[in-house]
Amino acid sequence: MLSETEIAEMKGRIDEVLSNEILTDWQRRFLSDIRNKISCYGIRTRLSDKQLSMLKRLTQTPTERSDLGVIADNPRPEPHPPSPRGPSRVQRPHRNPFRVSNPFRPRYLLRPPRAFRSVPTLGRGLTLASLAMVMIVGFIGSFLAPDATTGDTALKNSIVAPQPKASATRGRSSFSITDGDTIRLDDGTRVRLVGFNTPEKFEPQCPREAALGNRATERLRELVATATSTDVKLVACACAPGTEGTKKCNHGRSCGTLKVNGRDVGQTLISEGLAVPFVCGANGCPPTPRPWCR
Repeated sequence: MLSETEIAEMKGRIDEVLSNEILTDWQRRFLSDIRNKISCYGIRTRLSDKQLSMLKRLTQTPTERSDLGVIADNPRPEPHPPSPRGPSRVQRPHRNPFRVSNPFRPRYLLRPPRAFRSVPTLGRGLTLASLAMVMIVGFIGSFLAPDATTGDTALKNSIVAPQPKASATRGRSSFSITDGDTIRLDDGTRVRLVGFNTPEKFEPQCPREAALGNRATERLRELVATATSTDVKLVACACAPGTEGTKKCNHGRSCGTLKVNGRDVGQTLISEGLAVPFVCGANGCPPTPRPWCR
């Protein structure tokens, strides 16, 4: 801690140097800060060894301060001179002695040539091999491809057109066959064909009815598959008012007719002994005829 005499002498010497000496900006700023600190704290002023050394050096007489001009604004040590070898470089791994340079690799004009150094050598090799394979296949294919203007007759003849399924139709209607008198439209609607009744194949009353039911179903598929035109037309069911579309009316099925080549399929099945006439009234039907088990 400084005494009052030392504080007074220090203040006087600082004032004398600030008023009479030619100082740099850093020297003048340093002395002003010390002067303000001494004025504020007095004998309680605490200065570091570095501050005391610099203060003593700046407040010496001109003869004693022969080296005053060497004090710079920023008393930092000068950096080490650069190495004669130039700037240091990052240590890089040795180049793979087994790596073969690609003579077809293009030079990079808009980006540095080391842009893809992060890609492994094996990955680059596989990529180049894949590109070369694609180019070779495309080159060979251009000679083997058939002429687009004339076409390849042999190739066209080798392609067989898909055969229509038994449930497919040729005409305005599209549906599948459930049994001899029931079909299902593509939207899922079940349609009971009206005007005739075929033997049951799902719940037959005797083996003969089951056999006839299967024959009626297959005959209907045959008629549809060989037809040049089919036409399905929905009609109102013979049910009590307000019940159509529910389980109480025709087991929830819709009603309709099916014509193959302009003829109702019911007439064909009846003429071949695979169905019997079944005509309903406006709001109901008579008992379903099932004469095949008698």
